[in-house]
Amino acid sequence: MNRSRRLVVEALGCGLLVVALEGAHHGAEHLGVSATDGRLFMSLGAGAVLACLAYVLQPLTGAHFNPALTFADALEDGTPWRDVPLYVLAQVGGAVAGRWVAHVMCHEPMLVGASEPTASLAQFVTELVSTFGLLVMVRGCVRNRPTAIPLVVAGYLAATVWFTDSRALANPALILARAFSTRPSAMHSMDVESIIAAQLLGAALAVLLFRWLQRTPRMKQARVWPIVFECSRPEVAQQAVGIFNHLASPQRARATTQWHAGDDTDLPPLIVRLVLAGEPTEPSHPDGVSWQLRVPADAVTTEEPRLRAELRAPIRQLLRNRGWLRLHAVGDAAREGPSGPRP
Repeated sequence: MNRSRRLVVEALGCGLLVVALEGAHHGAEHLGVSATDGRLFMSLGAGAVLACLAYVLQPLTGAHFNPALTFADALEDGTPWRDVPLYVLAQVGGAVAGRWVAHVMCHEPMLVGASEPTASLAQFVTELVSTFGLLVMVRGCVRNRPTAIPLVVAGYLAATVWFTDSRALANPALILARAFSTRPSAMHSMDVESIIAAQLLGAALAVLLFRWLQRTPRMKQARVWPIVFECSRPEVAQQAVGIFNHLASPQRARATTQWHAGDDTDLPPLIVRLVLAGEPTEPSHPDGVSWQLRVPADAVTTEEPRLRAELRAPIRQLLRNRGWLRLHAVGDAAREGPSGPRP
């Protein structure tokens, strides 16, 4: 998926999240429920919608829906820094659009903000702690339980509705969207800067914590799994290496076309044999697998898009099964070119 489509998905996710949160809040007020029940409405609405969005859209973009997550991922050399402003603009734009849609759904004026600044040290610390906790959940899942990310993140953010008063879900985009509100709890534009600073500081502290926790050389060595692609056409193996290394978490797995016993890990390599159409199917390597591609050997250079599509599907499936898939949105298609063997 190219960059423009990924940005649309990020904007869509943020917009639907805001609609769910504010719609649940308005629904609770319309029913005349107590403040406690109102928080329950928002918690269930935001948590359930976020879990669904993450499950459906994470394979397309990584499903950040949060500038703090994008910022933290860039600090970890995930999302390219040149893409961060675009992702943030898309996320904020989607959140503001979601706010407008929620206002229309709830019969409220469109652009009315709070009359007085209300930010305090307590609110600053609250946002810092909630965002720090969110990044701890995300980084911990990326390392140990990648498939649990949608449920863990949704559950944690649903819980933040109960221990924070901002309804920001540790999300700068939602903070900016809340500046466009008629509610008594709306955020004044002068409060936005300090609250977003608290959230980004919490994200940065979580990144630093996990860098310290994972700094042991032995841990780093143990988590990088070598993958070796083999094919009768070297350029096909090179294409597979480039796509794999672009989609895989660099802390968990690394692909190459050559393997030497003296490389920087003691883990046995996973051999992936790529068999082109028309070639005899050879037995799989004892420590690997064979993938049958439908592209014939004589069409490798003329049908490159088809070849890339043939390689992407099994590579993505392998990464999901092993828990090696990157959290962040994959980069530009141009970056998925051939990657040479490791020195």
